[in-house]
Amino acid sequence: MIGAISGLIIPVLAIVAIVFGIRRLRSSEGRNPIQGHTVRRFFQYLLLYALLIVGALGLSGLLGRALDTSSLVVGNQTDLARNLSFAVVGIPLYIVLALWTRRKFAEDQSEAKSFAWGLYTTLTCLTSLVIGMFALHEMVAWAVRTNDYRGSALARLIVWGAVWGSHWWIHLRVSPAGSSRAHHLLGSLIALGTVVVGFDQLISAAMQRAWHFGGDTLFPSQGNLILKGAATLIVGAPVWYLYWIRNYSKSTRDPLWIGYVLLVGVGGGIVMAVVSASTVLYSTLVWLIGDSGPATAAIHFQNVPVAAGLIVVGTLTWWYHHAVLEAGRVETGKAARTEVQRIYEYLMSGVGLLAAAGGVAMILVALLEAWTSSAVIAGSGAKNALLAAATLLIVGGPVWGIYWRRIQRAVKVFPSEEHLSPTRRVYLFILFGLGGIVAVVTLLVGVFFLFDDIFKGNFGIETLRRIRFALSILMATAAIATYHWFVYRSERGLISTSNRGPKYVLLIGQKDAELVHSISRLTGGRVQSWLRTDEPVADWPKREVLELLEDCKEESVVVLADSKGVQVIPTDRSH
Repeated sequence: MIGAISGLIIPVLAIVAIVFGIRRLRSSEGRNPIQGHTVRRFFQYLLLYALLIVGALGLSGLLGRALDTSSLVVGNQTDLARNLSFAVVGIPLYIVLALWTRRKFAEDQSEAKSFAWGLYTTLTCLTSLVIGMFALHEMVAWAVRTNDYRGSALARLIVWGAVWGSHWWIHLRVSPAGSSRAHHLLGSLIALGTVVVGFDQLISAAMQRAWHFGGDTLFPSQGNLILKGAATLIVGAPVWYLYWIRNYSKSTRDPLWIGYVLLVGVGGGIVMAVVSASTVLYSTLVWLIGDSGPATAAIHFQNVPVAAGLIVVGTLTWWYHHAVLEAGRVETGKAARTEVQRIYEYLMSGVGLLAAAGGVAMILVALLEAWTSSAVIAGSGAKNALLAAATLLIVGGPVWGIYWRRIQRAVKVFPSEEHLSPTRRVYLFILFGLGGIVAVVTLLVGVFFLFDDIFKGNFGIETLRRIRFALSILMATAAIATYHWFVYRSERGLISTSNRGPKYVLLIGQKDAELVHSISRLTGGRVQSWLRTDEPVADWPKREVLELLEDCKEESVVVLADSKGVQVIPTDRSH
């Protein structure tokens, strides 16, 4: 299982890195023609990475045979030939290419700043990190006696741990500051996922033990879930501390950092907790007032411990990342809404709305089902279907209400910024657009069943039963589409007439891509940004700049940021 997962993760990382590299090369081609050394670097470091993988696989395989006591492994001559060929070919070629690369570093100082070098170190560190974490998990599991000893795991830990440590050290000494952001971001994501899995295993195993879902002893010699969860947590916690606490959490709070904290930490934690809470709530309602069948409590609630663990882990994940985000805003004094924050809020609002709409549709289906005296809905009782619908409403309704109220409050406070936000327009368009499409499709299906029964002479109560799903979905989606259509129509006039201010704006001060986009949406004109280098300047007061430009009657202006504040200087570009 571990080998299969690592075999899947490594190609995915490689594909993502190669695609990203090609995009970077294409974007650089738009600015400057790709020179020979750029192509040379790309293939040089790609070959260096491939040779490293081959050599490390061969060396870890040979070392594993020496450390393994299994006669089956030692007697496998095919694996011996493969590992030996990998080591004999890969290691010498890697050493030669690495020495040549070192000479290139001595000759050209820009080598360490190149994208290809950053891609190589990121790929190498992440690949060795993932393989090393799986190997460490096997060794910790063996130490706590939940797994058998495997010399191959110890060999992978030694070899790939050395690869990771050496490249981390080289990267810190050679690469410029700020070039490891992608590495630290992905490493934090991998570590966070490992910690979440381990913590959930601990909590769910403890609940299974408390509810007597498992064995009779707390620490059996094999297969104990508590010890397996502890092993996973032991592996993930130090990596998370190193990548996130020591490094990425202290980096610049740019849109990438905010996106990780907001979408992965805050949003992922909420979704995890909400979905798991829905599972627990539904199972409890079915057991108390629904139709649980002949199953015992242990069988009926067998998935509840895992879901309950995810509720705790998801809530802690949300709470921690939300606290980190708020602390960053207090330190920097930035309270303005970003587009990443809008994406997060609209996503959460959409998830809650769809869940609530699904609950409404299921209630309508259940009512029609009961009225037509049909006993079964999609393989479950009508009572259980109503309980599932109630669960979706109880969970989805408050989520939608909380985030939509927050969004609408921001619209009242900052109407121009929010009305011009592309996230809001896309959200409204998708909901009333897709809702309209679904409504049309379900209407066609319902009318087809209606005419089909009329022409066959079967029109009656059975017809209503046949169209119950189409009718329920039609009513729910039509309500959603209509509501958001009115919201969109009320703002369409504001959006169409909101382009005001100068048609050309030149910003001279700090580089701020978000401010450039905001001005472009406000004015509908061309916006350029130049970095001022003669004196240090503070961050742009975005709201003040937008207000000044909104009231400006000039066609072309220069916006200058200095120690005195913001100045809007009219210009004439026709001469």
